[in-house]
Amino acid sequence: RRDSLIVVSPDLDLLDVGVAIASDNVPYVQRWIEEALIQKPSPAQISAWDQNQSKRFTALIVQPYVLVQEMG
Repeated sequence: RRDSLIVVSPDLDLLDVGVAIASDNVPYVQRWIEEALIQKPSPAQISAWDQNQSKRFTALIVQPYVLVQEMG
């Protein structure tokens, strides 16, 4: 389900974001959301990913979310 997908900015460490979400660290998570450092994928991003099947991601599952960062 794409509504559980969260895109993490390359400016953040994926593991740090996962730990903050898992430990319910609201101040960090809220700041990242406000600064658009973590967000749901936009329709344009999804379309671009669908068109570029070679696009690679690093992913981390933090139930119920899947955190992803685009690779290079």
